[in-house]
Amino acid sequence: MGNVVRLQSLLERRANTTTSSSADSARYTCQDCGRTVEPIQIQMLGQVRWVRAVCPCRWERDAAEEAKRREAERQTKIDRLFNLADLGPRFAECTFETWVERKGSERCHELALIYAQSFDEHVKRGDGLLLMGEPGNGKSHLAAAIVNTLVRNGRSCIFRSVPALLKKLQETYREGSRVTESEVLAVLQDADLLVLDDLGAEKVTEWAESTLYFIVDERYRWKKPLVVTTNCDLEVLEERIGTRTIDRLLEMCVLVENRASSYRRERAKARLGVRRA
Repeated sequence: MGNVVRLQSLLERRANTTTSSSADSARYTCQDCGRTVEPIQIQMLGQVRWVRAVCPCRWERDAAEEAKRREAERQTKIDRLFNLADLGPRFAECTFETWVERKGSERCHELALIYAQSFDEHVKRGDGLLLMGEPGNGKSHLAAAIVNTLVRNGRSCIFRSVPALLKKLQETYREGSRVTESEVLAVLQDADLLVLDDLGAEKVTEWAESTLYFIVDERYRWKKPLVVTTNCDLEVLEERIGTRTIDRLLEMCVLVENRASSYRRERAKARLGVRRA
């Protein structure tokens, strides 16, 4: 019985220090946002009490901090496996500002720039771009420019050539690998934007075809934007990566053809001309 009395006394003292019998005394003005915070009415020990409520701005601040923490954690996972810095300084130099307009590339450049500038809308729709054209005409530059623009705006992006990506996944099968295949695939699904560069560079194995389909399909199902570059036309690309993957790409991506000739070849010819002169 003594324990019950002491517990009741403790509860009464607790009630007197954290609650109030008056709504007015429990009402307060938040020093952070300036709004008036109304108290909460409760029943305690047979009495009506008023409890100070937490200001909504506190919940909003806590939610924002939690979202920021989760985003930082997500970015850390992405950087651990696909740090853009690993792509070297040439990648960082691929921006819309350094783009050199050439005949046949105007439409591709325009759509890539619009895509980067209106990325929030593409996130809602989960759509992307499929950039096609002959080798060396700037498709990868434009894809990298999209990534560099989005990264500056705080978006998480992954840019990898398909051969390098498949090799990275294969390396997870080695004994002693510190990264699992599922970890890599999870990061590929989670990034705000995934760029698959040089898709169809070579005829893939059955494993590679299945893996590529899984990656593309996961992005599709979760409405995650995807940008793809390829040197192949649709017929050759289908032959190299399979019908299922092509169908998914055409369903989620706008097909954009870069009609410009190879910039690398033009520069090589120009250098050759200078040497001959």
